[in-house]
Amino acid sequence: MLVSILLLLAPIFTLQGEVPAQGGTPVANAEDPVRWEASELWIAGGEFEVSLSITAPADGMQLPLWALTSAAFDVNGKALGERPKGVIALAPGQVVETRFDLTKPIGALAPKGAFSLACALPGSGGPMEVLSPQPLVDKIDFMEIPVSELAGFEVIMLTNRGAMWFELWPDVAPNHVRNFLDLSSSGFYDGSHFHRVVPGFMIQGGGAPSGKTAPRKVKAEFNSRKHGAGILSAARLGNDINSATSQFFVMHRNYPSLNGRYSPYGKLKSGMEVVEKIVITGDPRYSSNTPQGFTPTTPQNILRAIVVRAQSTVGDDGDK
Repeated sequence: MLVSILLLLAPIFTLQGEVPAQGGTPVANAEDPVRWEASELWIAGGEFEVSLSITAPADGMQLPLWALTSAAFDVNGKALGERPKGVIALAPGQVVETRFDLTKPIGALAPKGAFSLACALPGSGGPMEVLSPQPLVDKIDFMEIPVSELAGFEVIMLTNRGAMWFELWPDVAPNHVRNFLDLSSSGFYDGSHFHRVVPGFMIQGGGAPSGKTAPRKVKAEFNSRKHGAGILSAARLGNDINSATSQFFVMHRNYPSLNGRYSPYGKLKSGMEVVEKIVITGDPRYSSNTPQGFTPTTPQNILRAIVVRAQSTVGDDGDK
């Protein structure tokens, strides 16, 4: 009966542990009975999932029925669903794990800029801030607008490993920023992938997808910005400093030997954890200096690149 109720309320869930009379009970951290995870970024029209894990204490617990629905969460203090009476009895140490698709309830509220997301269950910790930038509606010719206006835009790349949000630096590399914004807004990067991953160094992507050709070359714009973790820089041919086109790389770690020899033009504001996921997908049986070693063993795809208005709500984790 218990399982049938849970299936109706939360199609994506697992139950771990059993009553003591039936055997052992795996117990999560008793000091943190409710754990949940969510992305710190939501783009209007995109999906938004939250995972939730509940561990009953040593004396068991009465879990509200609404805890297995979207009503378990609040956005800006407002519940994302009704919270009727009714409970489910959990045995001591029993674990309930579930995942919610909050796309529709959050989309109905249409939060802009940022919103507060919190779990309403006791012991779930405090709220988290979720950034919600709005994609551009009007078409902009980034190859023609004044340099002074380029700083008003940023790029979010949605990958199959998560989202990366880049601030851009037209003050030191205006032509690379123009190129990146133009390619991102035109859909050039959509469907491309990261083809080179080197732990301790960088991940490289942005090559022309099948049927496309990079529209231009960009001359080098070497500058004083350092190639540290999260830096966005232009890939080029080793023997031609003015051969940059569409390909870029995102630094995994600090690499001083690139400074003054490549053109950095932006930095991650959010999404370093995505770099960490992508960079380890090479084949460890081979040297990372060889194609067998640096080529991802599974696809690392750029699903979509989105240009958004620059926001000042994201804290920087270091100097430019």
